[in-house]
Amino acid sequence: MLRHDAGRTPATRAHVIALLDTFQAAERAGVEAVSRWIVACNDPRLRGGLRVIRARDRRHAELAEARMRALGGVPAARVSRELAAVCEVVGDPGVSDRSKLSMLLARFAPAPEGPLAPLVRRLADDAETHALVATICQDEQMALGWLRRMRDVLQHEGA
Repeated sequence: MLRHDAGRTPATRAHVIALLDTFQAAERAGVEAVSRWIVACNDPRLRGGLRVIRARDRRHAELAEARMRALGGVPAARVSRELAAVCEVVGDPGVSDRSKLSMLLARFAPAPEGPLAPLVRRLADDAETHALVATICQDEQMALGWLRRMRDVLQHEGA
């Protein structure tokens, strides 16, 4: 049920569906890019962690799509050109693992709330969707932390 807090404009069902659709499309694009990265990845530690990230992102997309469908939506979103370009680099076997990590992590400055916090706040009017995306946000924060540690390990070993 969508609720309304005093002083805030409630999210419409169509708005929530659109946000979920955009999110699931982005997660699916990420899954495809990470799958290509795994094939080209030279470090077994990074490859193992990427498999976990890919599995989580795949599940995130499935959960977002299921919630969107429960609200009456149908997947139709396409990823932005910017995200498509990032996915191309991530999946490119000619780009080093260290370069991929640096590029990805430059997009997400360390933040206590995580990269999905603005999306979570926009979904505050729909308790179930809010909880779903807030939990996914925690997964994303863990993945980014792990990727930062791997970047540091690879930089230290390459120095």
